[in-house]
Amino acid sequence: MPPVTRRYLAALVVIVVAAGAVHALRALSITAPAYQPNFQALPLQIAGHDGEELEVNESIFGFLGADAMIERLYTGPDGWVSVTLIYGAHWRNVHSPAGCYPAQGWLIITDDPIEVAAPDNSPTPAPVEGRLLRVMKNEQQRLAMFSFCHPGGTTSDWTKQGWKVATGPRGAGGVIIILNTEPIPTRSAAQQRLKQFLAEVYPYAVSFWYQESDAAAG
Repeated sequence: MPPVTRRYLAALVVIVVAAGAVHALRALSITAPAYQPNFQALPLQIAGHDGEELEVNESIFGFLGADAMIERLYTGPDGWVSVTLIYGAHWRNVHSPAGCYPAQGWLIITDDPIEVAAPDNSPTPAPVEGRLLRVMKNEQQRLAMFSFCHPGGTTSDWTKQGWKVATGPRGAGGVIIILNTEPIPTRSAAQQRLKQFLAEVYPYAVSFWYQESDAAAG
């Protein structure tokens, strides 16, 4: 084969490979949601706390590029807990609170991994993985707990979550559960309160993936 022909063939192969890579990148960057989460099914009474719906901040919703979001405030005799659920079909739609809190002026004092035993109504048997943050701003202290959810399980690692979403079922996306409270009456009591909420909230945050699967199987 003449050298010139070989060069043309090599160039053609490069063009084809590059075109395939561009197509793959576009497929990963433009993802339509294949599911519709029913976050409204989340009970208004959790662990002795009464919930009220909060208006979703449209600027935050737009910044995240989220496909669904809900915010609630639960109050009880031992304090309050805010609950935020965010669903995005693309791995970029979910940001890690470990980066978001400092961006909002909160100083992270501690950052620890946690696990909560799967509740009886959990669609996945493994413990729910998450992280517990203690943050401070202008003498105010908060405890924050979050968990990244994807079809099949949870993780506390944003990189792992991104990989699971990018390589998982097309359009399934991911969910992040974010909980906040004050460290009252004690820090340990507030931490247990957040763990109880995480266990209660998790099945409702992710049920849409498994309900769709059950319907398809039937």
